Amino acid sequence: MNKILFVFPNTANKPTITMAIPIFAGIAKNRGWQMYYFDTTYYEKRQDSIEDKEKTGGFLPVVEKQAKVRYSCEQLIFDLQNVINDIRPDVLCITAMSCDFEYLMTFLSKIQISKETLVAIGGVHSIFCPEEVINKGLFDLVCIGQGESVFEEILIKKENNEKLDNIEGTYYRDRQTEQIIKNKKKYLLSPDKLWRVDTDYSLYGDEYFIHPFDGKMVRMFWMEVSRGCPWSCEYCGNSALKQAYKGLGKYVCSRPLDSTFRNFKIAIEELKTDIFNFTSECFLAQPIKILKEFANRYAKEVRKPFLIQTRSETVTEERLEILKSFQAPFFQVGMGVESGSKRILNEICDRRADIDDIIRAYDLLNKYGIRSNAYFMVGLPTETREDIFSTVKLCRRINSHINSVSIFQPLPGAPLTNLCIEKGYITGKESLETFTSTSVLKMPQISSQEIGNLRKVFLLYAKLPEEYHKDIEKCEYDYENNRELFDKLIALRWQYDQKWKKEVIL
Repeated sequence: MNKILFVFPNTANKPTITMAIPIFAGIAKNRGWQMYYFDTTYYEKRQDSIEDKEKTGGFLPVVEKQAKVRYSCEQLIFDLQNVINDIRPDVLCITAMSCDFEYLMTFLSKIQISKETLVAIGGVHSIFCPEEVINKGLFDLVCIGQGESVFEEILIKKENNEKLDNIEGTYYRDRQTEQIIKNKKKYLLSPDKLWRVDTDYSLYGDEYFIHPFDGKMVRMFWMEVSRGCPWSCEYCGNSALKQAYKGLGKYVCSRPLDSTFRNFKIAIEELKTDIFNFTSECFLAQPIKILKEFANRYAKEVRKPFLIQTRSETVTEERLEILKSFQAPFFQVGMGVESGSKRILNEICDRRADIDDIIRAYDLLNKYGIRSNAYFMVGLPTETREDIFSTVKLCRRINSHINSVSIFQPLPGAPLTNLCIEKGYITGKESLETFTSTSVLKMPQISSQEIGNLRKVFLLYAKLPEEYHKDIEKCEYDYENNRELFDKLIALRWQYDQKWKKEVIL
């Protein structure tokens, strides 16, 4: 039996499931491959964004958390080497975003891998930076496009001992000759082929399905219901993916309902899911007909609480009525607000968004008592302190249930990253930070430290009365000597936010 080892260099400090591996696992399982899994969840690394947001008032603190055992990087290398030695996989398959790839580079070169094992890597970093990845000399095959379109072909060729250097959608490196073969990109799969194989979660233990929500741990499942976004914001990886896939077919598509609801059933019956998080860049942008069909089946077959992401332009009374017809105990609508500055929002980010329309959308959600989430970003190129406080003001005005504040990071491939390079804010070679730690931009009008400090106290300024602003300033300018005060203000932040007084019952 052929054997495959999936490796995920997880930079989060909690068990996380990527979208890709369960899809690939379903394909490998159907072909009779024996599957194994290794990730880096429980090894030492820096604090992640989820932990930061909980400490700074973005998420309610969880009283009873999962135990967190942290092993050293040396232990990681030892453990992964032993897994590879024991399994002796025919294929070692890695998926990585840009931050994951940086982390991967800290330990992969120290692992000894047999020449009989094909080392393949995919993910958005491989799509945006294929030259960098293949030139590392650590990978035999780099997927430069949609992984679902090439993965099964890799397995078939490996099964039949065929050459692997001519697969469209990949770069191939010959270990002996060092020759690199750059195959042309492959066309995107149609939705019926993209989701033709059901996802498989047999590699994951129970801890991967338990996540914090409203201060407690619940069983949450991320269900991919569409792919791609109709908009092209300059800071977003979707814009870069659209450019990478240009001329190769339709990037934005909805998942066939039969596939979606088969997997809903699996998630409920086998994984005991409490809440579904719909993975869709802009759920309500789908045609009304599809939304109504989805709602009809959800009301009959699922009826579980759910979370969606969308844009303010799509929040209408008609679409909210459709969401209500899902007959779920509750649902939550999240939107990217990003900035309260019109200049930043449209001239820099190319959001093509109207702040008045954002306010209208949240007012409508509040009117109907619908849970809402708002995503904000600070440290955007050319942004000033005044711009950030415009965003604070907007956060206070829309009064959403949940507020997530991140720091802009110049991700490889994103158009706004190129602007940062042009303006000399970055060289393009900086190591990526988390979305809550600091900014890597060196701008004349605001420092990286000030951006990081403002993110830390953003929700205190937005949620507490002005009488507390002097104390908040103390924490902003000297956090280390005011930690006790900061913690007291965070506790007050939850007391003043009345939206959290009503507990959601699952």
